[in-house]
Amino acid sequence: MTSISTPAPRKHDAEIITARHQAAWLAFEAGIHQSDTIRARVSRALDRFGLGSSTATVDEALDYLINKELGQSARYFNQSGKAQFNQQQISHAVLSFMAGKEQQRHMTDLPIHEQDTDHDDDTPDSVRASRLPDSNRLTPDEIAARRDALRAIAAMIPDEHRELYSIMLAVREPGTLAKIHTYAARHGIGQSTVYFRIEKLAQAIQNHPWFAEIIAPFRPLRTA
Repeated sequence: MTSISTPAPRKHDAEIITARHQAAWLAFEAGIHQSDTIRARVSRALDRFGLGSSTATVDEALDYLINKELGQSARYFNQSGKAQFNQQQISHAVLSFMAGKEQQRHMTDLPIHEQDTDHDDDTPDSVRASRLPDSNRLTPDEIAARRDALRAIAAMIPDEHRELYSIMLAVREPGTLAKIHTYAARHGIGQSTVYFRIEKLAQAIQNHPWFAEIIAPFRPLRTA
């Protein structure tokens, strides 16, 4: 039902298979959309966007919650015997769901290709600054928060810019230069223009009014 795509397979899908051997889990999973408690909590989370009374939006948010968090809930059930979505799961899922919907509209209207000009190929600084720090220097909670933020941002990218976004994330990795050459040749542009488009895409993400809220769960990036 939701228009926001979620990567498959989901994390902890194996836990869902295990949980489905238990009647308590099957009853929980089958009744999610009909659960007054879960619907009320999702509705309250949507109230901040003025959509808590929209049955259709609650259903869409529930679909997103299930896709995003069912595996984690199954893992908890297999360990504790309790079938539930906790408040943090619901709050984060609703935030990601709404951010994705709004950012898709925002970025669809933003001209990534406008005023393409030549830029120095060796200085795509704004792109490199957007890279996340080495995960070896982060706590497990911070790693999870950053993973959630990346997933929310990825859901915002319009289909026509997904290849560019993929190149942006891999800008420092081996083989990226070949991808840039391929992209440039396909679109009939110079390599410097590819960097310019990446800069525009990065700015579109960072300038969205909800970007700060999406990345709020983790501390500011360290200066290299």
